[in-house]
Amino acid sequence: MRRAASTSESPRRCALAALAVALALAAGCSREEPVRMERLYVFGTLADVEIRGADLAQSSAALAEVSTLLTQRQAEWHAWEPSDLTRINAALAAGGSAAAPTSVVELIARSRPLAQASEGLFDPAVGGLVAAWGFHTSTFPVLTAPPGEAWLQRWREARPRLDQVRVDGDVVSSSNPAVQLDFGAIAEGLASETILEVLARHGVRHALVSLGGDIVALGDGNGRPWRVGLQDPFGGALGSVQLDDHEALFSTGNYNKFRESPTGARWGHVLDPRTGRPARGAAAVMVLHRDPVRADAGATALFVAGPSGFERAARRLGLGCVLMVTEENEMMVTTAMAARVELLRNPVSLGPPLDLGPACDAGPPATAD
Repeated sequence: MRRAASTSESPRRCALAALAVALALAAGCSREEPVRMERLYVFGTLADVEIRGADLAQSSAALAEVSTLLTQRQAEWHAWEPSDLTRINAALAAGGSAAAPTSVVELIARSRPLAQASEGLFDPAVGGLVAAWGFHTSTFPVLTAPPGEAWLQRWREARPRLDQVRVDGDVVSSSNPAVQLDFGAIAEGLASETILEVLARHGVRHALVSLGGDIVALGDGNGRPWRVGLQDPFGGALGSVQLDDHEALFSTGNYNKFRESPTGARWGHVLDPRTGRPARGAAAVMVLHRDPVRADAGATALFVAGPSGFERAARRLGLGCVLMVTEENEMMVTTAMAARVELLRNPVSLGPPLDLGPACDAGPPATAD
């Protein structure tokens, strides 16, 4: 991990983070507070931390620990650069087992109920598929050849799943050598959760953290709720949404990490485990929730579900604040999210808002059909 002023690998996410900061700065001016901002480069993207109201010693100590934490997590979780995870995946591919750091064991444990509730739409065992499509990279668009139909058919027949992963203490093994772990759809959520814990331990009461454009809030922004930007998958800003203390906004879309099909269509990096191909139907999904881990995994699951599976996936994951923009520039939204969002434009709505209750937490993830 390194400190960075900019990166060419994620300009649109960089713009989203900048929009979030600008909105947060404009959200209130009722009191003067010291502001400390730090930018780091980790997980192939930018991490921005804005701290308000803390003295220099507090903020410096907190940011130093955050930097150390993210450096350690990158060494443990990276899906394609040498890491504990790549070592574990090599052992699984050979039919063996490997010792895992505590953080990887936690990722597996936190992923299990969400993979079950999403009916496999979110599944971290599909790392081999991600690699085959060329998405184990920080450079986009991907220009390598996509996997052929014969390879995809073999992968579908093998169908690696997280429930085939066994953890005994700190030892990870699998009954299926096709299992390759990739926590790209949940790692930023868990990292964000841990960062908030670090900040709070150092006495920081107000902060906004952006990991690759996914945002978690602590306290408020200068006396008022934080207000952060929503990226429009068709360019620019879609609008903004209010974030209260300990709320997270996670999104996924086809606008940043993608490859082009032979016909020139855009294939996003989110893959459908049912088909082995890029998920179609959604252009962007935004999820607001107090649990950043559920918000992160939920954004991926809903993107894979697409418009036809939007309601079922949101209900099963207990996500009350969700917005989807489809590839046809249509919008699906829940009533609780609609009450929080201010749109700069109004896509065609696919029916009335879905009523999952007034709260962003619509209950625990489902455990059965």
